[in-house]
Amino acid sequence: MSDDHALFLDRDGTIIKDCEGALIESNIRLEDGLKDFIRFAIEKKFKIIMITNQTSVSKGLFSFSQMIKMNNIVLKRVNDLLKQEVFNEIFICPFHPNAQVLRYKLDSEDRKPKPGMLLKAQKKLNLNLNKSIMVGDRVSDIVAGNLAGCKTVMKINNYSSLKMITTDLKYSKNMTVPDYKVNKLIEIIPIMDSIL
Repeated sequence: MSDDHALFLDRDGTIIKDCEGALIESNIRLEDGLKDFIRFAIEKKFKIIMITNQTSVSKGLFSFSQMIKMNNIVLKRVNDLLKQEVFNEIFICPFHPNAQVLRYKLDSEDRKPKPGMLLKAQKKLNLNLNKSIMVGDRVSDIVAGNLAGCKTVMKINNYSSLKMITTDLKYSKNMTVPDYKVNKLIEIIPIMDSIL
């Protein structure tokens, strides 16, 4: 089996339970079923890549270094759960077109729903995006994955029905439609199996 396929994972609401606002250590709770889900992806030789918008930095709720510290705690908890290094790459976008912190005021090509982080990963890791999966809990994740040519999975939670975040991206309505909807991460296991 080749290893040119990737599992792109949003962080908040997908890897960890979304706590809204700036993440603090006491609020970090891994999503149910994460261990079996990730273990299967590793067995199937998916490259595992986190891609996350971190608006809390652009809002001034966190400094970039504080956000990285929290993200590293998330990574350590996932690695400890699986007893190995899980992520092949991490991509973080702190930018926002209406940022309160001027240095982050930009509608970056990396900011989902734009597919920049997926395309950077594709180039860096020589990925076949048509054999890759984007998993997220918001419509911005789905649009980014669809624009990149991935299969897309909406992980349903309280944030999944929110309207699209602010962006200057022009996209068609069909780009907002996921290939699959699931309530639990373990429901993605047969999806991973079917696309290889």
